[in-house]
Amino acid sequence: MVLELVKDRGVWDSFVDASPYGLLFHRWDYITITARHTGYRLLPYGIYKGEELVCLAPLFFRSVHGVKTLFSPPPMQAVIPYLGLIPAKDFAALKLGKQEAIMDLVATDLSAEIDAISPHYFSLTFVPGLIDVRQFIWRGYTPKVHYTYVIDLTRPLETIWGDFHYKLRNKIRKAEKAGMDLVRSTDISDLYTALAGRFSQPDMNIPMISRRYFEDVFRAYPDHLAAYYLYDREGALTGAVATQEYKRFLLWMGTPRIESVHAGNEYLQWLLVQRARAEGYSYLENIGANTPDLNFFKSKFCSVLGIYMEVCRKDIVGALAEWAYSSVFNNPRLKRRVVPYID
Repeated sequence: MVLELVKDRGVWDSFVDASPYGLLFHRWDYITITARHTGYRLLPYGIYKGEELVCLAPLFFRSVHGVKTLFSPPPMQAVIPYLGLIPAKDFAALKLGKQEAIMDLVATDLSAEIDAISPHYFSLTFVPGLIDVRQFIWRGYTPKVHYTYVIDLTRPLETIWGDFHYKLRNKIRKAEKAGMDLVRSTDISDLYTALAGRFSQPDMNIPMISRRYFEDVFRAYPDHLAAYYLYDREGALTGAVATQEYKRFLLWMGTPRIESVHAGNEYLQWLLVQRARAEGYSYLENIGANTPDLNFFKSKFCSVLGIYMEVCRKDIVGALAEWAYSSVFNNPRLKRRVVPYID
């Protein structure tokens, strides 16, 4: 196996498009925009077996005051929940033994590169479905399990509806009778205003990315990113959410509850479930299962939890930097001073 930096955008995107593990987060414009706005150096690695490209690994490197960090994805609250490795399109169809052999070779080459960079803090978060991280555990990395809410859209709509909590169904029925207008837009103004207010709160220990970042990724992917707004009959906004629509339908980022007599967020999500199913998506993922404040609301829609894995490693310097950031700089004003990409 050979690990090299991939410099050809066409090669990169073709591989991502072909792989069932490749998401919009992985595409070339997305990762380059992310690097530019966060101040990280993008390291778009490809792992080759002979002449064959078998895996991609977009990593993000940064050194601040001598503290070196290496992430995939970089820490941005709710913006990129996972990234990590992208195996080739036929990986899932291989027998387990061959999958294990490829992961062993990938982990060997990638670990050697990580050791050469010698970051004080390293984190690699895999996409859902790619859960075999044993090769990294055996090399001394610490595993972490994360969760996501999943709705299987291959089932009849009546079955999906029946899985909803009965109180949720009642709220949706009332909102439906009230009459609502769903608008799909690329204008993120109202959505970002609501999100920025939430992520400025002291309890959010990772800052919100800048508005310019969202404008750039929406401009790059107008067919795959959307802001959905729900308005009542008087034209008042009752719900808003951003989605990613590429291979899978992701309820990507939602706003806090908007004060209204109607259950806007609940009805909005039900409309999007129907929309995603009608457009042929196999399942809808509702990101946010790792945030306790959101569990009570989001679990009403889902009966299934999906999982995704992270592997990380940190030395004493990395551990101290992590503590200082979460304990000392966990303040909106201080965040803006130490993290350049927050508005």
